[in-house]
Amino acid sequence: MASSTGAGGRPPTTDPGTTEPGTTDLGRPSAARRALQAAAALSLLAVGWQFVTAGQLVGTGQGLDLHGAGAVALHVTTGLAALAAALDLRGGGRPRVAALAVVLFGLTFLQAWSGDHAPLTVHVPLSLSVVVGAVVLLVVALVPRRRTG
Repeated sequence: MASSTGAGGRPPTTDPGTTEPGTTDLGRPSAARRALQAAAALSLLAVGWQFVTAGQLVGTGQGLDLHGAGAVALHVTTGLAALAAALDLRGGGRPRVAALAVVLFGLTFLQAWSGDHAPLTVHVPLSLSVVVGAVVLLVVALVPRRRTG
């Protein structure tokens, strides 16, 4: 009967050449993938904050400082997500995920610019694009890549 544990009582490892990109040899997400997942989740929280403070702005005209701080937080979290996605890409991650993270990061700056220089008819649709991008980024960061062989 074959043992189900390897040396030192640990589970046996697989051949490193057969592991899924973005995972360790035990099938766990790599550090870069975990960082991407965390940054994507934080980005979505920052988007939620933006909706709350936008509601205050529209409803009472107050909260511009909080909305601005949320924009900075969104820039930071999406920037970290883009960096983590690039690192994950170097470890075999998916190019489309990295591209999405970079586009989302850039979109947050366009969104912030539109808040100061464009009407709400531009700012609000852009915000919905940021929401969709942040949700999709989190989903693709959490869902493991399908094996193709």
